[in-house]
Amino acid sequence: SPVGLEGLSKRFVAFNGGVDAPQLEWLEQSLEMARDKDEKVILCSHQPIHPGSTWPTCLIWNYDEILGIVRKYNDVVIASFSGHAHKGGYVRDEASGVHFRTFEAVLESPNPIRTYALVDVYDNRLVVRGWGDCVSDIYDLSHLNTGMENYS
Repeated sequence: SPVGLEGLSKRFVAFNGGVDAPQLEWLEQSLEMARDKDEKVILCSHQPIHPGSTWPTCLIWNYDEILGIVRKYNDVVIASFSGHAHKGGYVRDEASGVHFRTFEAVLESPNPIRTYALVDVYDNRLVVRGWGDCVSDIYDLSHLNTGMENYS
């Protein structure tokens, strides 16, 4: 329960978790390999990574460490998609330009609505086509072309 916790400390509840050191190392190595191959990456996680994309009670415990890695590889990471916060959320990280989307859950949709999305990936944008309670949107990938200087 978040009772007695304030602000972002509310993330330290029993139904959340964190990413341990071996997983952080794997993430950074994977992103470095993607950079070397000029590949782009969409991160997918159950728990939201950015505090602006969710409520504090749904945020991954060590979001700051993961955000640090994402920001370091903003030329590789185009977006981060997550769930866990059933009502959804979105923020574009000011420091990196990376999109952080928490998708709306089918669990919160009354029958007969079915909530889901398809994501179309293009060279210059992501197009989220949502159904039911899932919000459709378009995310430009301008941060890939401009570099960190415009987002730090």
